Amino acid sequence: MQWKKTIRWAVAALVLLFGLAIGGGYVFLKSNAFRQYALRRIEEDADQATGAHTQIGSLDLTLWPLTVRLENMVIRGSEPASGPPLLRVDELTVGIEVRALLHREFHLRELLIRHPVASVRVGSQGTSNIPASPPSQSHTGMFDLAIQHCTLSNGEIYYDDKKTLVEANLYDLRADIGFTPGVTEYKGTVSYASGQLAYGKYAPVPHSARLQFTASPSTFLLESAVLKAASSTLSVKGEITNFSNPA
Repeated sequence: MQWKKTIRWAVAALVLLFGLAIGGGYVFLKSNAFRQYALRRIEEDADQATGAHTQIGSLDLTLWPLTVRLENMVIRGSEPASGPPLLRVDELTVGIEVRALLHREFHLRELLIRHPVASVRVGSQGTSNIPASPPSQSHTGMFDLAIQHCTLSNGEIYYDDKKTLVEANLYDLRADIGFTPGVTEYKGTVSYASGQLAYGKYAPVPHSARLQFTASPSTFLLESAVLKAASSTLSVKGEITNFSNPA
């Protein structure tokens, strides 16, 4: 009987230690020290991957479901420090599949991008503020990530090309994209409600656009692209296959 009591006490002690370890780990993951460490690593990895300079205002981590929320993200290219950054995002939320982590794979449950503002500038010599990305050591592609649901809301794009005298501004940019695992493809819609396109000294052309597409590792199908300007409408459909030698 004594050995049974000893086993029960040993099991109880192990459970208690395991609970304390989980509790201590949770407290550490929610601590300011961990947030600062995680922010620093994310910024360093982003800089290395893009060649830009990344700053993130804050980070929040939820363990179940595993979700990382970044706020006030600013990515700067080669533009002057006094000018608008290459990209600013109010909030970026990334949900990760827990079972994917167990297999050391990165499948994203969701990717939510709120109010991204991109400012692309091209000088008279053709150089832009988009940094040259260093060679990537990763072979992970968008289809490997298998993002189940991606949403972009309230986006803005400002493009000023002084070499070709083209200027474009897009407002209320939205995207809703979903992944279908069985056939390994993305289906989505991208649209903006208000846009202005100007060339040289000509007056800007107000317009709107909406695109519906399906993309797989071998085919991109543009199901519908509708561009509206004043009383005119342009509708386009198309398909690209064999990306290495496009048709």
